[in-house]
Amino acid sequence: MAQRYQLLIRDRHGFERTIPLARSVTVGRQSLCDVVLSDNMISRNHLRLELQDDTWWAEDLKTTHGSFCNDKPLGRMAWEPGTPLLLADGAYTLTLVRTDHSSSEIHLQAILDAAQLLAQEVDLEDMLEQSLDRLLSISGTDRGFLMLLEDGELASRVQRNLGQELEGAIQLSMSSVHKVFETGTPIWILNVAEDGQLRSQHSIQRLELKTILCLPLLLQGRRIGVVYLDSRRPIIEPPDRQTFEAIVSLCAIAIERTRLSEENLRSHVLATVGQVASSIVHDFKNGLFVLRGHADLLELSTEDAKVRHHCRKILECVDRLTHLSQDVLDFAKVREPRRETVDLRPFFDAIIEPLVPRAAEMGVLLRAEGPACLIKLDPGRFTRVMENLLANALDATVGISGEVLVSWVQVTGGVQVRVKDQGRGIPKRVIKRIFEPFFSYGKKKGTGLGMATVKKIVEEHGGTLEFISEEGEGTEVVILLPDHPITGTIKLSDESTGEHRNLGAERV
Repeated sequence: MAQRYQLLIRDRHGFERTIPLARSVTVGRQSLCDVVLSDNMISRNHLRLELQDDTWWAEDLKTTHGSFCNDKPLGRMAWEPGTPLLLADGAYTLTLVRTDHSSSEIHLQAILDAAQLLAQEVDLEDMLEQSLDRLLSISGTDRGFLMLLEDGELASRVQRNLGQELEGAIQLSMSSVHKVFETGTPIWILNVAEDGQLRSQHSIQRLELKTILCLPLLLQGRRIGVVYLDSRRPIIEPPDRQTFEAIVSLCAIAIERTRLSEENLRSHVLATVGQVASSIVHDFKNGLFVLRGHADLLELSTEDAKVRHHCRKILECVDRLTHLSQDVLDFAKVREPRRETVDLRPFFDAIIEPLVPRAAEMGVLLRAEGPACLIKLDPGRFTRVMENLLANALDATVGISGEVLVSWVQVTGGVQVRVKDQGRGIPKRVIKRIFEPFFSYGKKKGTGLGMATVKKIVEEHGGTLEFISEEGEGTEVVILLPDHPITGTIKLSDESTGEHRNLGAERV
């Protein structure tokens, strides 16, 4: 039986991968090396691994940060399997591993290793990390990423050795990735130099890619995502294609199983919230009502400044707990909007007015701007939407002078409402979870139900909600209410005053 070897590579962060070894190789930072280690501590040509008469020799190529074996500087030495080599003060650890398996045994072991993912109980992020690490290790590639289909679009969820700007790192390959997902046809190129069409493309030359593997994540014929792997060197001993496609399918099953498990857990949590809301929150609000009444009476019945101060603190706390209780109730119940004819100008003015002093103290201009517009909506429920959005906008501008603008405009089939701030902005990873119940970002006392409630109320109105945000450039929330606004000359009556606290308008 032929003797087989693998090179086990472990970086300073604990990420491991293995590369089959069948011939002498050069290890270094530059892309022309057989094994590329992308760390600035590694020299361009760092280490030579040479096979002579079934003996491996390791030689440091006079590097700046050195190579070490048993804490001693490495010159040239016979390298025994199992003996670790430390490169550049521990930036990488290399270990030679002997494998006495036939090709079929290696393939079977790779499938069994991947199948272990199915037995693990981890969250989705960990499952994606483990799946990509496993595919990199089995394929022997250097870099890669995994994307899942979310809200009708492919979204990058995990990547390795590509930096923050995924699009810039693999420009041409991104278009190839989308094509693979759309058609379900894999890309399997073990040496770009042998593919004339790809070799002629500029971005492939610029990135000096040698190996490109891109496969769809398929589950019962349904595409749930795509995995992309590449390398700046030809793979020394490429994986069997059928075996690797089977392993990718196992990863797809494990990922979808984990995702469905999380969705079931989330549904259970939401059901629990509903039970708690119906059995506790109403009684809790009744207690808060009594507490507020007594605090109000105490404040009115005394001239003592200290007592009045403490009464105001009690009332502030009661308001916060009442707000929290209402968030739970709003989220737990599905309600049909009690629509009334509302004029948006006085409606938004009334909501903004009590917030203006707080905004002014922060150095923020809070204002509303838009044409006269009548629309049918549930004023009480939609006030909750605006209060949550404006509270978030003001929180985002703490320490930043600027403007928070509420604007609206009539569009075909409805009205578009925008809330725009010039605050810190929201990271893309957070935007993906912004409507997730109990997820809170940037608030020490946040309940995690504010934005989930906003989305729920907007959808109860048949509307849609969109976040547009970049870190450091502020956030804009766009709401589309699919109601036919009343056009022409607006004559306000008792039924359409725009005062959201005293609307005695028609019910529909």
